[in-house]
Amino acid sequence: MKQIELKSLKLRNFKGIKDLSIDFSRVTNIYGENATGKTTIADSFMWLLFDKDSKDRSTFDIKTLDSNNQPIHGLEHGVTGILNLDGKDIELSKIYKEKWTKKRGEAEKELTGHETLYSIDEIPVKKKEYQDKINNLIDENLFKLITNPLYFSTNMKWQDRRKSLLEVIGDLADEEVINYKNNLKPLRELLEEKDIDTLNKSVQAKKRRLNDELKAIPIRIDEANNSIQDLDFEALEFEKRGIVTAVKSIEEQLLDNSKVNQATLNERDKVYKLKSKLQELEYEAKVDINKPLRDIEIKISSHRAEISQLENEKFYKEKRLSVIKTSIKDFTEEMTRLRNQFGEVNKKVLEINENEFICPTCKREFETEDIEVKKQEMIENYNQNKSKTLKGMRSQGIGYKKEVEKLTLEVSEIEEDLKSLELKIVAEKNSFEDLESFKVNFKPAIIETEEMKSLKDEIEALEIKFQQPISVNNADLKNKKYQLEGELDEVNKKLNYKDTNQKLKQRMKELQEEERRLAQQIAQLEGQEYLCEEFVKAKVELLESSINSKFKFVSFKLFNTQVNGGIEETCEALIDGVPFGNANTASQINAGLDIINTLCSHYGVQAPIFIDNRESVNQLIETNSQVINLIVSKDKNLKVEVM
Repeated sequence: MKQIELKSLKLRNFKGIKDLSIDFSRVTNIYGENATGKTTIADSFMWLLFDKDSKDRSTFDIKTLDSNNQPIHGLEHGVTGILNLDGKDIELSKIYKEKWTKKRGEAEKELTGHETLYSIDEIPVKKKEYQDKINNLIDENLFKLITNPLYFSTNMKWQDRRKSLLEVIGDLADEEVINYKNNLKPLRELLEEKDIDTLNKSVQAKKRRLNDELKAIPIRIDEANNSIQDLDFEALEFEKRGIVTAVKSIEEQLLDNSKVNQATLNERDKVYKLKSKLQELEYEAKVDINKPLRDIEIKISSHRAEISQLENEKFYKEKRLSVIKTSIKDFTEEMTRLRNQFGEVNKKVLEINENEFICPTCKREFETEDIEVKKQEMIENYNQNKSKTLKGMRSQGIGYKKEVEKLTLEVSEIEEDLKSLELKIVAEKNSFEDLESFKVNFKPAIIETEEMKSLKDEIEALEIKFQQPISVNNADLKNKKYQLEGELDEVNKKLNYKDTNQKLKQRMKELQEEERRLAQQIAQLEGQEYLCEEFVKAKVELLESSINSKFKFVSFKLFNTQVNGGIEETCEALIDGVPFGNANTASQINAGLDIINTLCSHYGVQAPIFIDNRESVNQLIETNSQVINLIVSKDKNLKVEVM
């Protein structure tokens, strides 16, 4: 363990102290009224080492001021200190002085700047050599941490505090966290080549991408459905066969002119038109009959999409409900702990140590009147600090209660939503099943009208006449064949939609299957996301337990649980469960000493601890470091006592 002790300080014209020499021991008490220079002693020591005051300010007034608060010129401002480093003394000295220059032709000198002179063991050195020597002794940031009990919890950002604590215990391996809870074992495979942060970011990115794909699928299904051509392909096939037959008949007539004449040709044309009319009527009848089936298919697709959306919404609400209930449980447990702690703090009374009223130097008991005044002052300070602590705990408890009430209301709302969703899902599924049953059992039947029957009779009568030999005009037959071939092309074009429709329907099935697959993948990713959250919570418990085991007086809160169940990093010292900022001065100082003891043990170095407002503390916790107490008293001039 590296030991740094302050043996002596000599101040000359430093912040109003004209000339002061102090010899320090293992424990040194410095008494004086306010503004007598107690804090100046701590400032001088920090300036000697790091060019800053005890509040970590690099810009502050060193010069002695006159009655008008103006610097007194011509003075040298210096601090000399002797440090003992592991049994070996070293003397450090700094002098801050003005630079006066007489310009040519001027009678008076004028102030043109300042300079600082450095020396080590009475040997003048340059600034860099001086700073290198200090840096070799100890790091500036570490020195502040182990010499000021309030620096860690009041001057450092919470991120830096957290980093320091993690350096003390070392970070936890992922395997340690996974082994801490059985439900985290699936993470072992997921974390083979990733850390938890990378995995969590990867899961969230994949989930966002899949959700975007899932939202686009209903639109793509609707586009495919709208692209399907509503045609009666059976009627078109029938029409095609009629045209092909008519074309073949014409080709036969062209080969044998003796079989047709103009009248027969006209009659055949009439038959063709009658057949076309009949096909049109049959197609219209079939379209009317199949319309309910097409409407049902559209409704089935709509119900399927609605069920999928409702079930996804139900899944998310159930997950949210689970998170909220866990938060309510945590807040309720915290309220119970706080309530018990409130009772314990409220029952505590000040235990006055009579040794506090005995002079540590001459061992003589203080005057009775002074003892009573001091006791009354101690009781008032204790009660004020106790009242402040209870008020902070009460405020914290009210905050927890409001959060529980807010979350409980949200639970009721979500449960009502889930009941409503369940009813909607059941209703949608019933409608879906009814429609599917109707579709399966649907058997269209074309009803033959009187008009259709009349056309069939007329066609049959005309076709009987075609059996007599006739002669035809080849030109008319060729024109008719050309016309029929054009009609055949149009029918074939429409028939081509049959394959297209089949492909579109198959695509709709694939999209619906993809929709189910994406929903399953999202559910799987949400499971991984939940595992990541549980991993962080488990690591929180282990980290806080590991860190708190290093301290005797304080504990640390490293994470906050948010309303949505998530984890937010923080770093706050707690004293008997009370945040550092809400604790009284005595508790804060002892907490600071506890932190310093742990940091000294970890870094293997001890340095002088300056304790301001020492009069506020009845009993300090033990520390192996040198202690310099700055105590407010009725002494008009500084008084130094060594223990």
